[in-house]
Amino acid sequence: MRIVGRLRFMSGRALVNIGIGLAVVLVIALTAWVVMDDGEAQQAAAPTATVDTGEVTATVSASGNVASASSVEVSFSGSGIITEIYVTEGDRVAKGDRLARIESAAAERSLRSARASLQAAQASYRGLTDGQTAEEQSVDAASINTAEQSLRTAHSTLTSAEQTLNLTRRQQNQSVKNAKFALESATEKRDTAIAAHEADPSETSKQAVDTAKAEVTTARGALQTARTTRESTVLSARQQVTSAHRGVASAEASVRSAKAQVSLNQQPAADDDVQSALAQIASAQATVDEAQEALDDTVLRAPSAGTIVAINGSIGQSSASTSGGAGTTSSTSETSGAAGLISMENVGVLEVTAYVAEADIADVKVGQSATVTLSATDRQIDAEVVGIDTTETITNNVVEYGVTVRLSESRRIKLGQTTQITITTGSKSGVVRVSSSALTTIGDQTTATVEQPNGSTRQVDVTPGLKGDGQTEVLSGLSDGDKVVLPQQSGSGSGGFTFPGGGAPGGLGGGGLPGGGAP
Repeated sequence: MRIVGRLRFMSGRALVNIGIGLAVVLVIALTAWVVMDDGEAQQAAAPTATVDTGEVTATVSASGNVASASSVEVSFSGSGIITEIYVTEGDRVAKGDRLARIESAAAERSLRSARASLQAAQASYRGLTDGQTAEEQSVDAASINTAEQSLRTAHSTLTSAEQTLNLTRRQQNQSVKNAKFALESATEKRDTAIAAHEADPSETSKQAVDTAKAEVTTARGALQTARTTRESTVLSARQQVTSAHRGVASAEASVRSAKAQVSLNQQPAADDDVQSALAQIASAQATVDEAQEALDDTVLRAPSAGTIVAINGSIGQSSASTSGGAGTTSSTSETSGAAGLISMENVGVLEVTAYVAEADIADVKVGQSATVTLSATDRQIDAEVVGIDTTETITNNVVEYGVTVRLSESRRIKLGQTTQITITTGSKSGVVRVSSSALTTIGDQTTATVEQPNGSTRQVDVTPGLKGDGQTEVLSGLSDGDKVVLPQQSGSGSGGFTFPGGGAPGGLGGGGLPGGGAP
């Protein structure tokens, strides 16, 4: 009985050992199968990017607010109480339009007094010439009148020549502007025709491209002609102004000569007395002119065309309190560093100034194209870089440089609107390119992992060119059509194996036999 029991017990332990051995083999097989399956799945799931030929574009972005390209602060040159303000905020004014007025009673009294002094000087002069006959005096007076009339005519001719110069300049500038617009339109038409031909090449689309290119050439020639015409016509008008200035000087000399001759004819009056009388007349006339200018300066006029953006004073206020301490030389002078009575801006030419980090500023150049996006409406407007600060601006220990872009249009755009500007710092088309994320750069060496047709991979050295926003130009190392493996980040698994059901077969690892107990 003891022998039979021992045999039965030994047979039970043998069965248990056999079961344990089979379980271990099963675990090893399952582990190998899972690991192999996981590796194949990871290899099959590795993402790739295809090298192709296309465009690579690099941009720099920043934010800023819309502002006028030019602003003017206008103040009275003298002090006085403001009696009239003729404009309101938002009004558009032309050069010379009235903006405001200060009290003019004192200036009017000064002008009347100056005119009275002039009349007295002229009367004194006539008293010295009473020794002449009436006929001689009439001849002398006529000679002076004729000379003075010639002087007035010369002044009128000068005024007309200056007006003609201003008109010619405006007209020729407009002609150049029109020619620029025509060139831009022809260029856009050419680019559209090229894009259409590239999308669907045909003889018709090629002819359209040739025609559009010819139109660009014609428009460019027209622009050059407009510029040449402007230079010649403005030069001619400017020469007329110079000639008119000489005419005024000559007429003034004739007036002086006529008066000098009259003084000689008015003997026996002493020459010194006559000259003194003439000097008194000239001095009195200068006083009249100054008094007239002072009266004219009681009306503030627009120095240029623009839009009224602020009125920094009110009726009844002293004009001296609206200049902000900025010195002015005339009623239409521009002030800097302080607000004048009237703030004007040219809303026809708008700009945005944004601040670009020092890491990107080296790529930004004047003349580069840009896109301005209005934050409120997502409207996009073409622009051009027109200025780059030469000195840095430091904000929160960050070095930045101001970049100014000028908008190509101003329709339905308000001053102060928030914008996002995107400056195109580099662009190449028809180049071999690849996703920038497919390249790995360590030091000066750039590499990529190329997937072979049989599924294997190999690492190659790559020479990059222009690095764009999402694509990088490939100068060597990769060809159009190559597939490159995109690098993946490692997972965070435990690296262990979990049995189905959460435990070892048959309760292995539990420290006992199947069933969890002893035999």
